[in-house]
Amino acid sequence: MKAQISPSRLAITACALFAPSFFAPLALAAPQILAVAATDLKTPVICEKGECTAELTTICLQEHRGSPNIGTAYYLPEGDMLALTGTTVEGQEISLDHLDLKITAARGHNAIRVGFRETEIDKYGPLNLQISVPGNVSIVPVPIVNDRHPQSEADIALATGPLRILASQMVDQDTRKRDAAELINQAINRLPWRGRASDGTRLAAKTAYQEVAQGSGFAKGAKANADAVVEECYAQTAAGSLTFRGCLGSWHDRLIGKLNTNYWKAVGAGS
Repeated sequence: MKAQISPSRLAITACALFAPSFFAPLALAAPQILAVAATDLKTPVICEKGECTAELTTICLQEHRGSPNIGTAYYLPEGDMLALTGTTVEGQEISLDHLDLKITAARGHNAIRVGFRETEIDKYGPLNLQISVPGNVSIVPVPIVNDRHPQSEADIALATGPLRILASQMVDQDTRKRDAAELINQAINRLPWRGRASDGTRLAAKTAYQEVAQGSGFAKGAKANADAVVEECYAQTAAGSLTFRGCLGSWHDRLIGKLNTNYWKAVGAGS
């Protein structure tokens, strides 16, 4: 079954169009402040090789700045938080909001990686880890040495205030794309961060996704879009160099790119 989302040759968001060239004088300038998309579903956190991580959806808030490179460090401004919990084998839920989360760009301005060392939760025993994002959360790039165009206090206040609220409004208006992207992220976060997943892991990720999608309460259109993407990526990556996770990430970014474009149209109309 072919995915029902219309792919575009210009699957670039408005932010990328305005990003400075790699060789431009602003190459050392601070990248964009990002909005972390609110979640309706709890996102699984998977521990591999001593590190526990999850991937979350983001929207760029500053068209005049460049997209972050993979691994660019970010921090949560004061007052913003991500809700991290762990559930014991006995069913007790433990808040882990006190952990110092490492936040880095995963795929430009479309996704971030949030993580911590597994040793930080050893004292609790085995945990089923999940993370969720409340409304209007933003992340700011960690200042870099010799920054030629740092994020000023005014830049941060504008991006994390009025622009962040507008981004929430624009994203929430298109629930079909937003919810489809969130469902796809459920499958992404059940697959290994690097390398090819085993056949068993691939099937388990798809099965878990189907269970979450069925009980999500999302509209049929959003579920149909996400179902088509997951099925197509599962079939296309049975062999070859493209991974299940990589295929899903590509489709996720197309959806988010369209939402980002709608946001920038709204910013332009209001300027």
